[in-house]
Amino acid sequence: MPGAPTGANRASVLGPELSGVADFSRLGKPGDPSYVAGTGGDGQTQQGNGTGQGQNNGALTPYQQVFSDFYDYALTSLDRNYVPLSVKDYVRDYFSSLDPTQ
Repeated sequence: MPGAPTGANRASVLGPELSGVADFSRLGKPGDPSYVAGTGGDGQTQQGNGTGQGQNNGALTPYQQVFSDFYDYALTSLDRNYVPLSVKDYVRDYFSSLDPTQ
């Protein structure tokens, strides 16, 4: 059927229950109301520079507020999964070195 979908999206055989769903022979032809022609241009580009002072949008969360969440998650993950003891010690030491309260 010309103009019908091809590949994995196409039914292998259009039975009577699917034959009235869409008239694929009418879609996408010049002159049809559903046809939109493109120009195939290169598009537009705009160049500028980003000088000047930015604004604080409040998206940053202070390190001290989130450290304990990440530390607790790391310890819970270490307890739930098989991890060699030397690696567990390494992770605990790593987070201890990052602790903002020390």
